[in-house]
Amino acid sequence: MTKAASTLGTSQSTISHSLEKLRQCVGDPLFVKSGRGITPTNVATAIAPKISWIIGELEGLALQSEYSPQKDTTTFTIATNVTELLPVLIPVKRVIRRAAPNVMIRFTDLGARTNALSVLANGLADVAITAAVGPYPLELAIDHYYKDDFVCFFDAARRNAPDTIEAYSAARHAVLDFGGTTKSIVDATLENAGHTRQIFLAAANSYALAKLAFGTDLVATLPKRLSATAFKGFSHVTPPFPLPPVTYDLVWHRRTLDSSRHKWLKKVMMNAISDFDAK
Repeated sequence: MTKAASTLGTSQSTISHSLEKLRQCVGDPLFVKSGRGITPTNVATAIAPKISWIIGELEGLALQSEYSPQKDTTTFTIATNVTELLPVLIPVKRVIRRAAPNVMIRFTDLGARTNALSVLANGLADVAITAAVGPYPLELAIDHYYKDDFVCFFDAARRNAPDTIEAYSAARHAVLDFGGTTKSIVDATLENAGHTRQIFLAAANSYALAKLAFGTDLVATLPKRLSATAFKGFSHVTPPFPLPPVTYDLVWHRRTLDSSRHKWLKKVMMNAISDFDAK
């Protein structure tokens, strides 16, 4: 209670009174004593996402004022896996800077896709760009943002291209690993075809992965756009089995749906990626 009151800038008695009113509304104690603290009941855990969504909607009502990018001197924060999407982020930065010359543009690493909810809910980023794998939490809204084809990167001085699915499965592999637990598109597709692969190297940064993999016999199956940045010195070929493209989503918290500032940011980011894809 004390910590919650401090975070919200109010008194402990006010928190206790509000909690008691909420208990009466839902007919559940919501929190029970656990050691020196309290722990949520099953009911509290179940209704928390819905309450968070309602609060977000109410907060969004305060964000509807007219937005002037020319006058803005605040910060736009975009959470994503920066080195992986660097070719995309360069034109994004360019269009924001052109229209809003006085803002600070911050690109911050998102890590695992599951971090998007906490990052956006806590106001640590305005939007996130993340690989589209599975459903999103109720509190988040999305737009499909960007697609890229997978290719197999390899050092041609150390090995030949993996030209069959059997050769691919037998190869030693390097992967980007952001700490998530969701099975990758590559591994899921391989398993559906009755094959697996062995991972011998993992890194959370595409430049680090490229440096570590170069001069070895490792194969890295990654978005083709990386051939212009981190994996520029590698040879690459189309995977020897059908792979769907890797798809990225632009993600934001629903409380900002009516924010004119966020609407503007999303619009210029969508325009930037449209121009990028057209090239």
